[in-house]
Amino acid sequence: MGLDGSSLVWDEMGMDAVTNDFGRLFPEYTFDGQRVMGLILQGRLWEAVKELCSGITGALHSQTGEIKTLFFTILVLGIVAAVFANFADLFQDHQVSDIAFYFVYLLMIAVLLKSFAQGVAVVQEILENVTTFMKLYIPTYMIAVGSASGIASASVYYQVLLFIIYLIEWGYLTILLPGIYGYVILTVINGIWMEEKLTLLLELADKAICVSMKLTLGGITGFSMLQAMISPVIDSLQSSALKKAMSAIPGIGGLTEGMFEMVLGSAVLVKNSIGLYITLVLLVLCCIPLLKLLLLAGAIKLGAALIGIVSDKRMTNCANRVGSGNIMLLKMALSCVGMFVVQIAVITYTTSGGR
Repeated sequence: MGLDGSSLVWDEMGMDAVTNDFGRLFPEYTFDGQRVMGLILQGRLWEAVKELCSGITGALHSQTGEIKTLFFTILVLGIVAAVFANFADLFQDHQVSDIAFYFVYLLMIAVLLKSFAQGVAVVQEILENVTTFMKLYIPTYMIAVGSASGIASASVYYQVLLFIIYLIEWGYLTILLPGIYGYVILTVINGIWMEEKLTLLLELADKAICVSMKLTLGGITGFSMLQAMISPVIDSLQSSALKKAMSAIPGIGGLTEGMFEMVLGSAVLVKNSIGLYITLVLLVLCCIPLLKLLLLAGAIKLGAALIGIVSDKRMTNCANRVGSGNIMLLKMALSCVGMFVVQIAVITYTTSGGR
């Protein structure tokens, strides 16, 4: 399909209005949506990806300085804590060294909690952006699905996507995200005691949070596959009945059937292209925040590993588990994006009618 054809599809599907809304909600992401859609329709996927990524190449560079500062701060505080913990004999009163250690530990807590709060803000931004983005594009995509497959599939998948949005807005933001925050707070409290009395509770919380994310992703995927066994089949039967009825028209039956196949094939192409367009824009939208989360978690984990050579185990374990909390945030953001990507892939595959 040429550029003129892509322009026609763009106008007919109302993508221009949706893209304008996208630009108002996410002004930091600028790209030519119509050109990207045209490249996808022509099968030039790599060029479409480069077009999308051209507007965000310099966005990550501004984050690296902050990550470096966090990493070196953890190293310095870990070394200072090691001095007070390992050379306590230099003080006549061990209480002096203990007070000095806890002072450094409090500074470490302040640095780690500040970095974690930044991670929480990034995750909230990702979840809200993803759900807002899908609310913008779901109606247009479901129109394409209905044209290519049928009303039954479009109706069912529309409800599934709305349920995912509700699950993210309520379950992830209301339950799971505060749960991860509680895990990190317990980690900080655990370092106060030499015996680390909350270790088993932290391990239980870690497993519960990870299992919850896996269950939501697996449950949504499984439910979508079960729906895919029924709704597309109903639409396929209706489409087959209509095609046979048109082919039975005397004189023009063969021509009508051929036109029907051509129109249906074009609808499937448009639907798959819109699905791929939504997936690529969604991934680009989340690319920078996800990389920032990864760098935050990596800096804290690496800092914990290095100070573990010389520093007190309470300092090391605290930094390590806060790093684990940031990894949980990253997993939650990835599972959020993954639910939509998997759902779009399921819809695209099951409503293609074998084409």
